[in-house]
Amino acid sequence: MDRYPVPNEDSPAGILDSRAEALLIDALVVALVCGILGYGGGTIILGSSLGGLGGLILGLQFVAPVVLFVYQILFEGYYGQTIGKRARGIVVVKDDGSRCTWVAATLRNVLRVVDILPLFYLIGIGTAYLSSKHQRVGDLAAQTIVVSIDE
Repeated sequence: MDRYPVPNEDSPAGILDSRAEALLIDALVVALVCGILGYGGGTIILGSSLGGLGGLILGLQFVAPVVLFVYQILFEGYYGQTIGKRARGIVVVKDDGSRCTWVAATLRNVLRVVDILPLFYLIGIGTAYLSSKHQRVGDLAAQTIVVSIDE
Protein backbone atom coordinates (compact mmCIF):
# COMPACT_ATOMS: atom_id res chain seq x y z
CA MET A 1 0.00 0.00 0.00
CA ASP A 2 1.59 3.26 -1.14
CA ARG A 3 1.55 6.12 1.34
CA TYR A 4 1.91 9.81 0.67
CA PRO A 5 2.53 12.74 3.01
CA VAL A 6 -0.46 14.26 4.78
CA PRO A 7 -1.37 17.79 3.70
CA ASN A 8 0.14 20.79 5.40
CA GLU A 9 -2.83 22.44 7.12
CA ASP A 10 -0.96 25.75 7.39
CA SER A 11 -1.02 26.49 3.65
CA PRO A 12 -4.51 26.25 2.13
CA ALA A 13 -3.70 28.78 -0.58
CA GLY A 14 -0.74 26.75 -1.86
CA ILE A 15 -2.62 23.50 -2.40
CA LEU A 16 -5.72 25.30 -3.70
CA ASP A 17 -3.60 27.21 -6.21
CA SER A 18 -1.93 23.97 -7.32
CA ARG A 19 -5.33 22.29 -7.70
CA ALA A 20 -6.68 25.16 -9.81
CA GLU A 21 -3.56 25.19 -11.98
CA ALA A 22 -3.76 21.40 -12.40
CA LEU A 23 -7.40 21.63 -13.50
CA LEU A 24 -6.48 24.33 -16.02
CA ILE A 25 -3.67 22.17 -17.43
CA ASP A 26 -6.00 19.16 -17.65
CA ALA A 27 -8.70 21.23 -19.37
CA LEU A 28 -6.16 22.52 -21.91
CA VAL A 29 -4.85 19.00 -22.63
CA VAL A 30 -8.39 17.68 -23.14
CA ALA A 31 -9.42 20.72 -25.22
CA LEU A 32 -6.38 20.29 -27.46
CA VAL A 33 -7.04 16.59 -28.01
CA CYS A 34 -10.79 17.09 -28.55
CA GLY A 35 -10.17 20.08 -30.80
CA ILE A 36 -7.75 18.19 -33.02
CA LEU A 37 -9.93 15.10 -33.17
CA GLY A 38 -13.10 17.16 -33.62
CA TYR A 39 -11.62 19.24 -36.43
CA GLY A 40 -10.22 16.20 -38.19
CA GLY A 41 -13.36 14.14 -37.62
CA GLY A 42 -15.59 16.96 -38.85
CA THR A 43 -13.53 17.32 -42.00
CA ILE A 44 -13.58 13.59 -42.70
CA ILE A 45 -17.30 13.21 -42.03
CA LEU A 46 -18.50 16.42 -43.71
CA GLY A 47 -15.70 16.69 -46.27
CA SER A 48 -15.04 20.43 -46.03
CA SER A 49 -13.22 22.98 -43.96
CA LEU A 50 -16.59 24.18 -42.65
CA GLY A 51 -17.23 20.63 -41.48
CA GLY A 52 -13.88 20.69 -39.71
CA LEU A 53 -14.77 23.90 -37.93
CA GLY A 54 -18.15 22.46 -36.98
CA GLY A 55 -16.41 19.38 -35.63
CA LEU A 56 -14.01 21.58 -33.66
CA ILE A 57 -16.88 23.50 -32.07
CA LEU A 58 -18.82 20.32 -31.34
CA GLY A 59 -15.71 18.70 -29.88
CA LEU A 60 -14.97 21.60 -27.57
CA GLN A 61 -18.53 22.30 -26.42
CA PHE A 62 -20.01 18.87 -25.96
CA VAL A 63 -17.37 16.19 -26.12
CA ALA A 64 -14.58 17.84 -24.10
CA PRO A 65 -16.50 18.02 -20.77
CA VAL A 66 -17.34 14.31 -21.01
CA VAL A 67 -13.77 13.43 -21.97
CA LEU A 68 -12.43 15.56 -19.08
CA PHE A 69 -14.75 13.76 -16.64
CA VAL A 70 -13.70 10.28 -17.85
CA TYR A 71 -10.03 11.32 -18.09
CA GLN A 72 -10.00 12.49 -14.46
CA ILE A 73 -11.59 9.26 -13.20
CA LEU A 74 -9.22 7.05 -15.21
CA PHE A 75 -6.03 8.91 -14.31
CA GLU A 76 -6.90 9.44 -10.63
CA GLY A 77 -8.15 5.86 -10.26
CA TYR A 78 -5.07 4.37 -11.89
CA TYR A 79 -2.25 6.81 -11.06
CA GLY A 80 -3.72 8.97 -8.30
CA GLN A 81 -3.06 12.03 -10.43
CA THR A 82 -3.85 13.54 -13.79
CA ILE A 83 -1.29 15.12 -16.12
CA GLY A 84 -2.08 18.50 -14.57
CA LYS A 85 -1.72 17.22 -11.01
CA ARG A 86 1.57 15.57 -11.92
CA ALA A 87 2.83 18.83 -13.44
CA ARG A 88 1.91 20.67 -10.22
CA GLY A 89 3.36 18.00 -7.90
CA ILE A 90 0.11 16.93 -6.24
CA VAL A 91 -1.66 13.59 -5.90
CA VAL A 92 -5.09 12.35 -4.78
CA VAL A 93 -4.99 9.84 -1.91
CA LYS A 94 -7.45 8.38 0.57
CA ASP A 95 -7.55 10.40 3.77
CA ASP A 96 -5.59 7.63 5.54
CA GLY A 97 -2.72 8.14 3.07
CA SER A 98 -3.41 5.04 0.96
CA ARG A 99 -3.88 5.06 -2.81
CA CYS A 100 -7.00 6.58 -4.30
CA THR A 101 -9.38 3.81 -5.34
CA TRP A 102 -11.47 3.61 -8.51
CA VAL A 103 -14.63 4.05 -6.45
CA ALA A 104 -13.20 7.12 -4.70
CA ALA A 105 -11.99 8.62 -8.00
CA THR A 106 -15.42 8.12 -9.52
CA LEU A 107 -17.30 9.54 -6.53
CA ARG A 108 -15.10 12.62 -6.18
CA ASN A 109 -15.50 13.41 -9.87
CA VAL A 110 -19.24 12.71 -10.03
CA LEU A 111 -19.67 15.20 -7.19
CA ARG A 112 -17.59 17.82 -9.03
CA VAL A 113 -20.92 19.02 -10.45
CA VAL A 114 -21.87 20.15 -6.92
CA ASP A 115 -18.65 22.20 -6.75
CA ILE A 116 -19.26 23.79 -10.14
CA LEU A 117 -22.94 24.69 -9.81
CA PRO A 118 -24.57 27.13 -9.30
CA LEU A 119 -21.68 29.61 -9.38
CA PHE A 120 -18.60 28.28 -11.20
CA TYR A 121 -16.62 26.44 -8.49
CA LEU A 122 -17.75 28.76 -5.68
CA ILE A 123 -19.00 25.85 -3.55
CA GLY A 124 -15.91 23.74 -4.27
CA ILE A 125 -13.48 26.55 -3.49
CA GLY A 126 -15.40 27.54 -0.36
CA THR A 127 -15.58 23.97 0.92
CA ALA A 128 -11.90 23.35 0.21
CA TYR A 129 -10.88 26.59 1.89
CA LEU A 130 -12.99 25.96 5.00
CA SER A 131 -12.14 22.26 5.34
CA SER A 132 -9.22 21.49 7.66
CA LYS A 133 -7.73 19.20 4.98
CA HIS A 134 -8.72 21.49 2.08
CA GLN A 135 -11.24 19.01 0.70
CA ARG A 136 -13.99 19.91 -1.74
CA VAL A 137 -17.41 18.23 -1.59
CA GLY A 138 -16.29 15.27 -3.72
CA ASP A 139 -13.21 14.74 -1.55
CA LEU A 140 -15.30 14.74 1.62
CA ALA A 141 -17.73 12.17 0.21
CA ALA A 142 -14.96 9.97 -1.23
CA GLN A 143 -12.73 10.39 1.84
CA THR A 144 -9.85 11.65 -0.31
CA ILE A 145 -7.36 14.47 0.01
CA VAL A 146 -5.04 16.15 -2.45
CA VAL A 147 -1.49 16.34 -1.14
CA SER A 148 1.78 17.76 -2.35
CA ILE A 149 4.47 15.24 -3.28
CA ASP A 150 7.17 17.88 -3.76
CA GLU A 151 8.26 17.71 -0.13
